[in-house]
Amino acid sequence: MMKKIQNNLHYFKISQQNPEKILDSFYIFDGKHPQLQKYITNTKEIKNILITIRTLQKKNEDKKVIRKYLLELSKALGKFSNCSEFACFINACDSFLDLAKQDIILLEKIAQKYFEKRILNESVPEEWIQAILDSNSGRKKGKCGEKKLLYILAKYGFQEVRTWKDFSDKRKCTAKFSKIFSVKNVRKNLGIRLAAKKQNKKLDLIIKMNGRIFLCEAKHLNTSGGGQDKQIAELIEIISLREQNKNISYLAFLDGSYSNILLSDENGGDKITTQRKEIKKYLIHNPQNFWVNTAGFKALFMLK
Repeated sequence: MMKKIQNNLHYFKISQQNPEKILDSFYIFDGKHPQLQKYITNTKEIKNILITIRTLQKKNEDKKVIRKYLLELSKALGKFSNCSEFACFINACDSFLDLAKQDIILLEKIAQKYFEKRILNESVPEEWIQAILDSNSGRKKGKCGEKKLLYILAKYGFQEVRTWKDFSDKRKCTAKFSKIFSVKNVRKNLGIRLAAKKQNKKLDLIIKMNGRIFLCEAKHLNTSGGGQDKQIAELIEIISLREQNKNISYLAFLDGSYSNILLSDENGGDKITTQRKEIKKYLIHNPQNFWVNTAGFKALFMLK
């Protein structure tokens, strides 16, 4: 017996009644970085070269000798350098690692400023390097929402497919937007417009269930602000889209603490009030579309 899908406000209400967890394992990176020792080794190398350059300068050594070590410094700057104090200082000098690495004159000027403005010592605390890596962990979260949904779908029997034939043959499956499942091919093979304001905007997943197709965009937000407001606007645009084929649905997935704020009834100010009104408006006008968090998503695709 095929599962009967309820109206979109049903799943929206489930999402409201089941807020996101404070800590979600899909977005936690609490282990030590697997290449931590390479970062430490490279940071030590950079410090040793800088100490050598400073020592040679104090002894008024020949500039050719100093240049030799500047070239060594340039070679040392690379993939595992962005946790060194010197690489961070390069950013503070309105420059960036690759540019300073390629321009020896610029590198020398930045090194001179570093000697004047910062403390240079040999110590490289492991916890300091790991702390910088931890501070950059937000960059890893880009595809975590997509991975989370694929994990949930797999538990419910949705196989991930990589060809249009498999997508066509299976009753329930999912596919990631890709070269094969490009916007152009999705429009052609599903007979849809996918008319977002940003032309050829890729979403995250295509989900097929019992003859229904869901085009899904997933986002994870923990704070509000300019960049986050833009992402909410993108999700709202997704549920504003409409296709002639009523078996085509657009699905906006949002998790993280900001999802809890947005789905709650608490006063959040004019901006959140406006966002809530827009979401409700499009869910009512486009009953085939959905806005869900983790609980709402599970309820929609759980086949039992």
